[in-house]
Amino acid sequence: MTKNLVSPFKALMLMALLASTVIYGCSKIDMPDEIISAYQKAIKINPELAEAHYNLGIAYSNHVMPDEAITELKKAIEINKNYKEALFHLGMLYKEKGLLEDAITNIKSALIVDPYYESAHSNLGDIYSITRNFNDAISEYKKALEINPKNAVIQYNLGLAYIGAKDTDLAVHSFKKAIEINPNYTDAHFGLGQLYLVKKLLDDALNELKIATTINPHHASAFHHLGLAHYEKGEARNAITAYRKAIEIDCTNPRVHYDLGVVYADEKLFDDAIDEFNTVIKLEPKNAEAHYRLGKAHADKQILTNAIISVQKAAAAHYNIKNPFSDKRALDNAIISLQKAIEVNPYDPDVYFDLGSAYSQSKILDEAAGALEAAVRIDPNFAKAHYGLSIIYERKGMKEEAQREFLAYQKLIGEYNN
Repeated sequence: MTKNLVSPFKALMLMALLASTVIYGCSKIDMPDEIISAYQKAIKINPELAEAHYNLGIAYSNHVMPDEAITELKKAIEINKNYKEALFHLGMLYKEKGLLEDAITNIKSALIVDPYYESAHSNLGDIYSITRNFNDAISEYKKALEINPKNAVIQYNLGLAYIGAKDTDLAVHSFKKAIEINPNYTDAHFGLGQLYLVKKLLDDALNELKIATTINPHHASAFHHLGLAHYEKGEARNAITAYRKAIEIDCTNPRVHYDLGVVYADEKLFDDAIDEFNTVIKLEPKNAEAHYRLGKAHADKQILTNAIISVQKAAAAHYNIKNPFSDKRALDNAIISLQKAIEVNPYDPDVYFDLGSAYSQSKILDEAAGALEAAVRIDPNFAKAHYGLSIIYERKGMKEEAQREFLAYQKLIGEYNN
């Protein structure tokens, strides 16, 4: 009779390992239950084999069963305290569960066993970045790069850590290194473009952001920042094109709609600006800036419609208190939007100033006075608000108050003589 050369335990382990190899690369939820069953049977035969508990833990992890995976990996470590893979993967499971201190402890233990464990250093760096310990993150990423200097992802993550540590020059260097390793690394080009934008190196920013959008034509944030760079250069039409592309890819980002609205308002395309600010408010009902900008767009629209140059000059120089050609509907819309802006953020003097202007043009003097009084309470040095308040008080017959506010205005602009 021929002797069986494979023990029942080894046969089960072999079956599980072969099955794992066959399905490697499949999604986690496609992992056959037979693999888990095989490892469980192997453990029953030999419960003191660390490798079996480790493999079962990995199988559980791949099957999206983190608690069971943690239990098995702990058992593997109890049997073999120097099982670096088990320590590392246990740390990664804790990281996924948000138990970051436990994650750090276990990954550090893996590094005690093997100080040249690249994945352990890089993932420890990731955790330190999450917890905003950027200097420790930088240290770990550098150690990982000493082991493998050609890892573009770690170079990029190092750049992010430098940004967190407020060292943008070294961040630029890291992003450039990542691009040297992988010229098609979209996020590195995007990150570099963002840094150049912050540094006001606009041509460099445009170059990197254009590369990012060329490599990935569906990168909404890259198109958004491309628009910001064009806007900073005074290229309004190019900014509009980039913002529209970003919205075409992702129409749910309120910031892009807001920035597009700002460009439209600058270009006196007030109807388009109003549409964009309304979209922002639908996405973020408590966005005070959007309510404020919407109010200004309504007000600016009626000024443009009337095209009264003298009124525009007066508004730019001082406080526009008389406008016999006011468009009531535009002013009403402005008042509603500005009131909403104050409701969301009651501490912005500019909003009260513009609300007072709208009320005064609508000849609602008590409310105009109240809005301007609020503006000077928040900012006592707001010269135009004092001036406007002096005019309102004059119209209300409050002579002393009007004189007081006009003197305050003169002092602030340096025209007061003792």
